[in-house]
Amino acid sequence: MLNSSNDVKTKFINDLVKQVEKNQFAGINIDFEAVPESDRENLTNFMKELTMVFHKHDLLVTQDVPANDKAFDYSALAKIIDRMIVMMYDEHYGAGEPGPIASNKWFQHTLKELNIPSNKLIVAFGNYGYDWKVNSKEPAKSLTFSEVMAMAHNSDINIQWDKMSGNPYFRYKTGDKEHTAWFLDGVTLYNQVKIAMDNNAKGFALWRLGAEDPTIWKVLKNPIEAQKNPDVLHKITSLDEVNYSGQGEILQIENEKQNGLRDFKVGKDGYLTDEVYQSLPSAYEVQRYGKPKGKQVVLTFDDGPDPKYTPEILDILKENKIKAAFFVLGENAQLNPSIVKRIYDEGHEIGNHTFKHPNVADTSLLRTKVELNTTQRLIQEITGHSTVLFRPPYEADANPDSSNEILPILRAQNMNYTMVAEKVDPEDWATPSTNELVKRALNPVYKGEGNIILLHDAGGNRTHTVEALPIIIKELKKHGYSFVTISDLMNKERDEIMPPVSSEGKQYLLYNKAVFSGAGYFKHILTTIFYIAIGLGIFRFLFLIYFAWKQKRKTLSRTIHSSYQPFVSVVIAAYNEEKVIAKTIRSILDSKYGEFEVIVVDDGSTDGTSKVMQETFYKHPKVRFIQKENGGKSSAMNLGFQQSRGEIIVTLDADTIIAQDAISLMVRHFEDQNVAAVSGNVKVGNRRNLLTTWQHVEYITGFNLERRAFDELNCITVVPGAIGAWRKKNVVESGYLSEDTLAEDTDLTITFLRQGHRIVYEEKAYAFTESPEDVKSLIKQRYRWSYGTLQCLWKHRKALCNSKHKTLGFIALPNMWLFQYVLQFIAPFADILMIIGLFSSDPLKVLGFYFVFFLMDLLASLFAFKLEEENPKPLVWLILQRFIYRQFMTYVVVKSIFSSIRGVAVGWNKLKRVGSVEHSTEHKEAS
Repeated sequence: MLNSSNDVKTKFINDLVKQVEKNQFAGINIDFEAVPESDRENLTNFMKELTMVFHKHDLLVTQDVPANDKAFDYSALAKIIDRMIVMMYDEHYGAGEPGPIASNKWFQHTLKELNIPSNKLIVAFGNYGYDWKVNSKEPAKSLTFSEVMAMAHNSDINIQWDKMSGNPYFRYKTGDKEHTAWFLDGVTLYNQVKIAMDNNAKGFALWRLGAEDPTIWKVLKNPIEAQKNPDVLHKITSLDEVNYSGQGEILQIENEKQNGLRDFKVGKDGYLTDEVYQSLPSAYEVQRYGKPKGKQVVLTFDDGPDPKYTPEILDILKENKIKAAFFVLGENAQLNPSIVKRIYDEGHEIGNHTFKHPNVADTSLLRTKVELNTTQRLIQEITGHSTVLFRPPYEADANPDSSNEILPILRAQNMNYTMVAEKVDPEDWATPSTNELVKRALNPVYKGEGNIILLHDAGGNRTHTVEALPIIIKELKKHGYSFVTISDLMNKERDEIMPPVSSEGKQYLLYNKAVFSGAGYFKHILTTIFYIAIGLGIFRFLFLIYFAWKQKRKTLSRTIHSSYQPFVSVVIAAYNEEKVIAKTIRSILDSKYGEFEVIVVDDGSTDGTSKVMQETFYKHPKVRFIQKENGGKSSAMNLGFQQSRGEIIVTLDADTIIAQDAISLMVRHFEDQNVAAVSGNVKVGNRRNLLTTWQHVEYITGFNLERRAFDELNCITVVPGAIGAWRKKNVVESGYLSEDTLAEDTDLTITFLRQGHRIVYEEKAYAFTESPEDVKSLIKQRYRWSYGTLQCLWKHRKALCNSKHKTLGFIALPNMWLFQYVLQFIAPFADILMIIGLFSSDPLKVLGFYFVFFLMDLLASLFAFKLEEENPKPLVWLILQRFIYRQFMTYVVVKSIFSSIRGVAVGWNKLKRVGSVEHSTEHKEAS
């Protein structure tokens, strides 16, 4: 290329530019090797031309250059290119005489003599070795650091330190041949980094990755800090490699990897010297055995048993009179004990494949022991025999080459298991076609690559495996192969690898059986609950969406121009409301409705509620203030009802701020004489943190969406205390608000429905309430609601599934029992099952069901927000809300259920007000 014509060079350079830009590289690194000295000028000119073109495209040019080669004009090249990477190694190279690879003096002198500006200088360090045969013309063998350590470890060689060069070496003999090996390591690199830094090098490079002493990264990670603390080089990290001996696919770890240790001195000049390897790092040593004699093959099946595929496979094996090995998962064995029993009874071997199919390398030692011991106990309980065979999930290859692949084998071996690997894996788990699966299984066997075939009888669709198995058997027999067992390869009897449980161990089998059977039934129950809950949840979403949509259409088409405007009484029960009561009354007085009065009943407040009322509204003609001894919210509301003059009674909580047209919008519905009550639209007025935002989502997607749907079916079960309107005549006829429940509004609403009246939802009657801003207050509030609602459900239990009450008895009340209590009570079990499912053999199935459920939940929520004309931004927290907020509600439900069983008395439990409802909402109107 250097002597080519200008056209050829130009085309070559342009092609390089295209490739670099195509791959979006920052530039190019040029490395010409063995350049003749006669081409010195040609090389410089070529680099000049190439750099000019690359710079026009804003691309960098760097070049690798030998440490001392007359073919390279270092000074001229340094003026042209962006960086020069000087390969500061091979002082003695493989084809030359033995000697140091990069002595300190040579390194210093060469670097100093190079005429390269420091801002362009990249120093490349070597970290490898050469093994020369003494007095031989053969080139030296290149060595990695790990190979050097293995040679020294296995041959008990003492590594020497050459003070003159500052490089380590050793000598040894193979037969009558003498060898000298020199190498570079962490200590030599430390010294070379110091020299490079003294020469103000711009950066460092390494030759070659994978061959290095692992401790060099402690230096290169922070060279300046390492120079202050060379002690980081004392410990030599064990080599993450595996050395093998023997043949076969059954593995035994002979030696574990060990860290090494070295010592050295720090000279007055800061350089390290007198290195001594006190102990050498070593890699794993693995013994392979079980290589069959002649054409013998073992069939093995992982992940079972499966109720569909395993029996089909057993039938095929029985028909062909073949014995195989089944590595079972504990969770599948627990669900299919009869199939495990059949596997053993028909002469096959059983191995341990863990309980839940985890990657053992990623689990704790305790988890590994639990996985293997639990599965072992299951096998013992079902078959009366133990097993010593083990195969880890994901890592069954007979050539493990890293700690992650060795760790499962080592743990199992320490528990007295034998690792059964494989070299023939057709990857049937990826569901290739039957013909492809057959080809993948046969070709490695024919090539002599392996004799143990890995297939799967569970964990997914194994139809192709079942279809391929008879063909595999037929073809192998046709080519002269016979089928043997793992015990055959180990020259043992089946009872030696699956020994009978000892008489002492049999004492525990009955206990194990009871435990595993109970656990199996419990899992079946949990699974059933999980799927029922998911199914009911999806059905409920669809149900509410459909009827809420119908109600919305009816609302949009409704035109009411009524002159019906009866006198209205607004009744508020107040207890310690000094911070909020004035704001609430002002919002009422701002109402656009004509004739109304405001009655505030103080139920024995101990704060300044009375003072606020006297100072603020003492002479207001529309406001009446009544004081009584503390008797609870119901008694206060009843007194207000009795003292009221209005035909229609609007009830509000003392912290509620209403829209100016809220009263008008609710009252208009009472022109229909069958309407006994109207529910307003409650909004969270203090969305100031995540908890109140979650309540905002709950009000819209839960309470209000349900009220819309149940309005269409006339089975709204609660007109909320925060905002509701009642026909006084109906209230009086029903005996006022009952004082025997904590949910007086729910009780009266259900009573009206049972009397045949209509309950209406007015979506535009906005009321902004103060929601709890901390978890303690939220639980306190919801506990009162949940306990009171449970009292109402019990009080009206005769209406449940009662044909007299139709939608109330067959929709609303079952909905309350099922979704507010039963499913909420068992929700934690569904969560537990999901967590268990994530570690099962088919986690995608569980995640799929949860995804479908959450998707329906999200769609229903978006629909609810659209109906409310609200910004759906808070729904970004929906998934978190469903997992965290729901636990609060579960706690509340469980507490209320147990309280009701125990007969615990619960009072008003009024929350402490903070007056945090935003003032800007006071005048919001429906438009």
